[in-house]
Amino acid sequence: MNQELNQKIILCIPGIWENHQALLHALLVNETGYIYAGSIIKSLTNEYYAEVEEYENDPNVSEVFRSFSLGRFSESELKKIEQHNMVIYVVCDGGSIELAQQALLLGQALMKVGGLAIKVETSGLTHCQGDYLGFKADNLVDLYKAFVPNITGNDLLYSCGMHQFGKPDGGINSKIKYASYILNSFLLYQLTENPSFSEKDTFTAEEGMETLVLELKESSDFFDHDSLYFNPLGSWMLNSSFSWKRLFKFS
Repeated sequence: MNQELNQKIILCIPGIWENHQALLHALLVNETGYIYAGSIIKSLTNEYYAEVEEYENDPNVSEVFRSFSLGRFSESELKKIEQHNMVIYVVCDGGSIELAQQALLLGQALMKVGGLAIKVETSGLTHCQGDYLGFKADNLVDLYKAFVPNITGNDLLYSCGMHQFGKPDGGINSKIKYASYILNSFLLYQLTENPSFSEKDTFTAEEGMETLVLELKESSDFFDHDSLYFNPLGSWMLNSSFSWKRLFKFS
């Protein structure tokens, strides 16, 4: 996968629109602040735009939402998704917090005019309509929740999707106490403070918690190079520092 595609944010949105003209009309009459022309949706208030690909009802998309729902979608919501008339893929520029904010706002505008749910193709995260509309673009915690899931496998907990912000992902041994809290704190620290880390730097989520040592891993340790999840910036592993004192429980 080329570097340019790795800097994209791609949104999959099944909707009620009958066709291209219906989507164009919905954006216009509801005064969303966006205009749809050809294959481009453009903001009316700034220079932001995104490309759109349109498809008819796709049962595979419906099945993906059911598989990824993880109990967060009601049965009625899943039924509505199955009955969608059109699926659109919105290809947005990514690679910064500001561009992720714009992608969130555009996704919300589409939710308000007929989108039934949303899947972030560049991280695998799905959201029902109500949850997605509740995110605030100027709240970094909300922005993080909108775009970045954590995945568990082989005693590891690791993130997926930080490349959408132009940041490395993170990972931690899931057996470490408070692993999820520490990983989320580390990733949010990257967004709020924009630190410049080096190998063997340390991170502590809060006073009294374990101090962990940073090691930069290739994203290929987690995802294939041609995956939309692949992060060219790599992934910071948060490793326990070896301690004879802790191992033998010296006083």
